[in-house]
Amino acid sequence: MTVKEIMHAITIVDPNISILEVAKIMRDKNIGSVLIKVDELNWGIVTERDIIVKVISKDLDPKMVKVSEIMTELRYTIDSNASIQKASEIFNIHPIRRLPVMENGEIIGMVTSRSVAKYCVFRSLKYTSGYSGTSRKTVR
Repeated sequence: MTVKEIMHAITIVDPNISILEVAKIMRDKNIGSVLIKVDELNWGIVTERDIIVKVISKDLDPKMVKVSEIMTELRYTIDSNASIQKASEIFNIHPIRRLPVMENGEIIGMVTSRSVAKYCVFRSLKYTSGYSGTSRKTVR
């Protein structure tokens, strides 16, 4: 299975919008991060944790802080046809929880460490206990 099969949609925001606006977007879309497109080659990411650590805990005004001021530069990406195992290896090597998925030089989605873990747990259950995911069983 490839990362393209478990990736999530992305939300891209302008580097000049406020943290308050970003927080509202995250709330409305029920997402934990947004991507920031600075220019064709430079991208960043802001997560819920970034907002808490870099803005709220420092008592900064989220209406005044621009998303570009707290974003982290994207350093790692993964090809859409890469295996989920490869994504797992990247998550284990680097201190990240979100990995943009690339196809033909464009970011097309995001795979998270949580989605990779869910896949691995499901696969493990399926092969070790005969779990098919089609019927409900009560575990006691």
